[in-house]
Amino acid sequence: MQYFFFFQIKNTSFASVFESLLADISSIIESVECIQAEQENFVELGCYLYRVFPAIMELQFSENPPKNTKVIVESLSMNVNLVKDLVGECHKENHPVSDGELAKILAKLVRVIKDIGECLCLIPSTTFGGQKYVETAVWSLSDELQNVHFEFKQPIESQMSYAMQIPSSQMLPLPEESDLYPVDDEVLVPTESSQVLSMPCPVDFIKSTNQRSQEQHENVDKSLVTLPHVAHYIEPLYNTFFCPLTKQVMDDPVTIENGVTYERKVITEWFETSSHQDNIVCPTTGMKLKSRVLSVNVALKTTIEEWKERTEVARIKAARTALSLACSDSMILEAIRDLQRICKRRRNKKEMIANIMDISAMIELMSSSHQQIRHASLLFLVELSRSQALGEKIGSATGAILMLIRVKFNHHVDSFAAEKADEILKNLERFPDNIKQMAENGFLDPLLNHLTEGSEEVQMEMTSFLGELILSNDSKVYVAEKASTSIIKMVQSGNTIFRNAAFKALSQISSHHPNGKILLETGILNIMAEMMFTRRIYDELMDSKKEAAAILANVLESGVEHDSIKVNTHGRRLSSDYAVYNIIHMLKNSTPEELNINLIRILLCLTKSPRSMDTIVSVVNETEASYTLIELINNPHEQLGVAVIKLLILLAPHVGNTLVERLCKTRGQPLGLMECPSGTNHITEKQALSARFLAKLPQQNLTLNLALLNNNVVPTILERIFLIQRNGTRTSRHATVYLEGLVGILVRFTTTLYEPQMLFLARTHNLTSVFTELVIKTSSDEVQRLSAIGLENLSLESINLSRPPQIKKTGSKKLFRLPNLLSSRSVETRKMPVLCPVHRGACSSETTFCLIDAKAVERLLVCLDHENDEVVEASMAAICTLLDDKVDVDTSVSLLSEINAIQYVLKVVKEHKQEGLLQKSFWMIEKFLARGGNKSVSDISQDRLLPASLISAFHNGNDSMKQMAENILRHLNRMPTPSATY
Repeated sequence: MQYFFFFQIKNTSFASVFESLLADISSIIESVECIQAEQENFVELGCYLYRVFPAIMELQFSENPPKNTKVIVESLSMNVNLVKDLVGECHKENHPVSDGELAKILAKLVRVIKDIGECLCLIPSTTFGGQKYVETAVWSLSDELQNVHFEFKQPIESQMSYAMQIPSSQMLPLPEESDLYPVDDEVLVPTESSQVLSMPCPVDFIKSTNQRSQEQHENVDKSLVTLPHVAHYIEPLYNTFFCPLTKQVMDDPVTIENGVTYERKVITEWFETSSHQDNIVCPTTGMKLKSRVLSVNVALKTTIEEWKERTEVARIKAARTALSLACSDSMILEAIRDLQRICKRRRNKKEMIANIMDISAMIELMSSSHQQIRHASLLFLVELSRSQALGEKIGSATGAILMLIRVKFNHHVDSFAAEKADEILKNLERFPDNIKQMAENGFLDPLLNHLTEGSEEVQMEMTSFLGELILSNDSKVYVAEKASTSIIKMVQSGNTIFRNAAFKALSQISSHHPNGKILLETGILNIMAEMMFTRRIYDELMDSKKEAAAILANVLESGVEHDSIKVNTHGRRLSSDYAVYNIIHMLKNSTPEELNINLIRILLCLTKSPRSMDTIVSVVNETEASYTLIELINNPHEQLGVAVIKLLILLAPHVGNTLVERLCKTRGQPLGLMECPSGTNHITEKQALSARFLAKLPQQNLTLNLALLNNNVVPTILERIFLIQRNGTRTSRHATVYLEGLVGILVRFTTTLYEPQMLFLARTHNLTSVFTELVIKTSSDEVQRLSAIGLENLSLESINLSRPPQIKKTGSKKLFRLPNLLSSRSVETRKMPVLCPVHRGACSSETTFCLIDAKAVERLLVCLDHENDEVVEASMAAICTLLDDKVDVDTSVSLLSEINAIQYVLKVVKEHKQEGLLQKSFWMIEKFLARGGNKSVSDISQDRLLPASLISAFHNGNDSMKQMAENILRHLNRMPTPSATY
C-alpha cells in the first residue's frame, strides 16, 4: 500500500527519494504478512525493516544532514528495492516457490539486510544533534542487521504444528538484541500470552491491524500497526522487567528475602492475604520466608524507568510519524489516542509530547471532516491545555486560538466539539497573551471578565491590552455595554498606570459614535469635564487633560445633549462663559497638538447649540481668542490646522470682520491660505477648507479683498478652477469643496467693484465670461449659486459702466438699431457703434459685464429649472437686474419674452415655496404684466395654478408679498381696480 507524506521535508533535494524509500518499506511490511512459508523468518524481516523506518526518519529530519546523505539514501533505496523484488517472488501464485528456491531467497535477503546495516553505520554522529539515545539506537540496529541470520526450517505445515504445541507460559528466546542502554538480560518476545504481557510476538506485530479490526470492529487500515506495540520493537522488553505474579512490567520493584523481585503492591497484598501469617512462602519458589522486609531494587527500578522513558519517546515519535504519513483516518485516530493514553498515565509527559510533536498538526485536525478525529484531537488538546507549562505553547501555535474560537461558536455544527473547544479556551485563559489573542480574534469575554473581576494587577493588564487592541465597531459596542463602568472607575483611581490604561481604552470605545448614549448613562461626560477643568496637586495634569478632552469630544460628536454637563463641583456648565473661556485659555497656553485638536473638537460640538454658539461668539469678541485661533492656522500640524479652520468657518458669519482684521495682521496671511504644496496637484482637506474660509469671510470687506488682490491670487485661482474642471471632481474627495471655495473667493471681488482696482481686475480676467461658464458647466449646486451671485453683482454695475459712445456726426439719420443680441450668430464688424438695447450704451461682457452680450441669460433661465431653491433664487436675482428701473425695462421684457422667460418663472411659482424665491417670482410676473403688453397678460393668464399661489400669498404672505399678489390679481382681473374716489 502506498503512503502519502504531508510533512515538511528538510532535506528537500532528496525529498522524493525519501518518500519512495519509506513507501517501499511500508509496502514490504504489508506483503510479508501474506507469506505462509517460512513465516517466522519473513515476520522477522518485517520487524527489521520497521526498525529501519525511524532511522530513515531521523536522517530525513536532521538539522545537520551529513554530506554523504545522497550516498546513504540511494544505497538504502537500492537495497530496499532488492528486498521488495525478493519478497515479490514469494507471491507468484501460478509458480509456487519450492523449498530450494525459498532457501536461496532467504540467503539473498540475509545479504541485503546486512548491506542495509552497513548503510546505517555510515550515518555520522553529527546527524543526531547530540541525542545520544538516538545515536545508540541506530548504531545498535546497524550492528544487529550486520549479524542477521535466517535459518531455513521445515515446511510450513510442520512449523505451524510446532507453534501450536508451545505452552503460552513459555518465552521463546531470540538472538540477543542490543538495548539502547544495554543490560545483561536475555531479550524475550512473548508468545500467545503477549496480550496479557503487552508484548506482541512478531506475527502479532504484523497482523495486529486485522486482529484489532475483528475484535473491536474498528475500520482500521491494514497497514496500520498499533502504536504502543510498535514501541516495544524499537525498545525491546526484558524478562526481569515483569512481575512473576502479574506478568506486567513493574512500576515499583521490590526484592523479598530470597532475592525474588515483585511489584510492591502485589507482594504486599500477597503477604496480607496469606492464610498463615507465621508461615509465609515465596509465591514463585514456594520457599518459606522468615522476614517480610521489602527492599527496593534500585538498579532494576532505574532500568525500568529508563526503559519506560525511552519507550514513551519512541511511541511519541511513532505517533508523530503516523500523523506525518496521514495515509488514512484510522492511522491518525490511533496516533492521537495513544498520545492521550500517555498523557493520562504520566502527567509529566505532556511537556515531552509538546516538545516532540507539532502542536499545529493537532490544530489542523480540529477541521477534519472525520468527526472522530476532530473529537480525539480536541480531547488531546484538552489534556495538554491543563498543563501550566503548555497553555502558552498551545496559544502561540499559528491559528490555534482562532480555530478554537471558530469551533466554539459553531455549536450547531458539532456541539461536542464546541464544548471541548470552550474548555480548552478556558484553560488557556491562565496566560495573558492567550487572552489578548482571543480578544484580537473577536472573543472578548475572557478579557472583559478578567478586567471586571480580576485582581488589581490583572485588571490593569487587561485594560492595557484593551487600549492597544484595534476593535471593530461591533466590538466597541460590546465593550461599552459590558465594561465601561469598570473602566471609568479606573480613570478615577489614584493609580497613574491604571488611569493611563483606562484612558486609552475609553478613548477607543468612545470613538464609535453609537456608544455615546451608553457612555452618557455612566456619567462619563461630567467626569471627563471635571478632569479637564479641575486642577489637582501632584497630578499628571497635561496627559489627563489630553485624554479627557479626547473622550469628551468623542462623546459630544455622537450628538448627545451637552447643555447640562457640569464641569466642576460648583455647578458650572459646559456651555457657560467659564467653560468656554477656560477652553480658549488652554488653547492659548497648551503645547501638545493633540490637546488643542480635542479642545477645538469640543468647541465645534458646542457651536451646534445656539446658546453655546452665542457664548463662544461673546468670548471671542471680548478676548484675544480670535488671535489665538488665527495663529493656529500656521501650525504645521495638519490635523490641528484643519480643525481650527472648520471652527473659523462657523464663526465667520458672527465675527467675520474681527477675524479678517486678525488674519491680515498675521504673518504670512492671507496668502498662506492659498498656498499648496509644490510639485503636486493633490488637493488636501486643509487646502479645500482654507479656500472655503476665505470665501465665507464677509465678502464686502475691502481690506481682505485688497490683500488678496495685491498678492495676485486671481490667476492662481483661475488656473486651479480650470484644472479641476478638466480633471473632474472625482480625482480628489476634497475637489468639490475646493472648487466651491475658489469660486467663492472670485465672487468676493464682485462685491467691491466701486474700488478701481477691483473693477480693473474684473475686466482684466473677464469674470463675466468665467461665471457664465461655471453656472452651467459644473456638478456642484454651490458653484452654480455662487456663479449666479457673481453675475448678479457684475450686472448691477452694467448700467453704471454702459455709456453712449463718443462718435463723430455723420449724415446718417439712423443712429440706433436694435440688434438680435440673443442670437448665437457672430456680429459683423460695423462702422457704426452698437448700443445695448437694455443698458442704452456701448456694452460688452468684458468691460461692462453685460449679461446679454455674455449670452448668460439663457443659462440663468436653465438654472430656474433647478431643484435647489438657493440656485434658483440666485439665478432669478441675476435675471432681475435686467428689469431694474434704471434700465430699459420695456425692451428687456421684450427680449426675455422672446426666449419664454415667463414660462420658467411660472414653473418656479408652481414648484417652489420658499418665501424669498416666491417674492422675486411675483416681482418679475408683475413687471411682465405691466410692461409686456397683451401677450404677456395672455401667457400668464393661461397658467391655471398661478391664482391659487397668489391667493395664498395674499392671505398669508408678508406685506410686500401681499401687495405684489394684489397687483397681479388686478392685472388678471381677479380683483377690482380701486376708483379715484377712494
